[in-house]
Amino acid sequence: MIAHDVYFKSLAPNASAGRQLLIARLSVVAVAAAAGAVALRWPQETLVGAATALSLAASAFLPVLVLGIWWKRLGSDAALAGMIAGLLVCLYYMIAPHTIPILFYESSSLLSDATAAQAAAFEALRHEYYLTSDTVKQAAVLAEWRESVRPIANWLGVHGSLAGVFAVPVGFLVAILVGLFAPAPSARRRRFFDNLRAKPV
Repeated sequence: MIAHDVYFKSLAPNASAGRQLLIARLSVVAVAAAAGAVALRWPQETLVGAATALSLAASAFLPVLVLGIWWKRLGSDAALAGMIAGLLVCLYYMIAPHTIPILFYESSSLLSDATAAQAAAFEALRHEYYLTSDTVKQAAVLAEWRESVRPIANWLGVHGSLAGVFAVPVGFLVAILVGLFAPAPSARRRRFFDNLRAKPV
């Protein structure tokens, strides 16, 4: 894309086929080298970023792609509902534990991997916060409370970058439920997907 859009269209529109191929190969090598350098410099961040991107893409598109090919009841309403549901769950699990960790943990504490000691510490800080009348001390307790809950604001100990673990099944479930109750796809659409399912000759 870089070679085609930047070099061929803007810089050298009359370049020969051999020249175009050479520039395309060099651009691939350059991009791969840059990605490798970033991965070596920030390995943890690169891994988290890749997992996050994969989770977002899978939560929105995987259920629809699979059901669109293998399930004849999937219509546009069901596909859209599945995509939105999966993406919302994914974004919620990625963002909420960092922005509203206390509310996130309280609303789903049964799914957290918190130990008994961590849960007890959470409850102790909660009681201290609500029983403290001094505003300065209350602010300090709240800050400590938030920091203490962040490690346990999760579902089954899954990292936020792997939110697709929860979002993809939700996308499948919502798409199937909507597909069962929504009008069936038209005959034209069914023929289109039948052609996709057919093996090439």
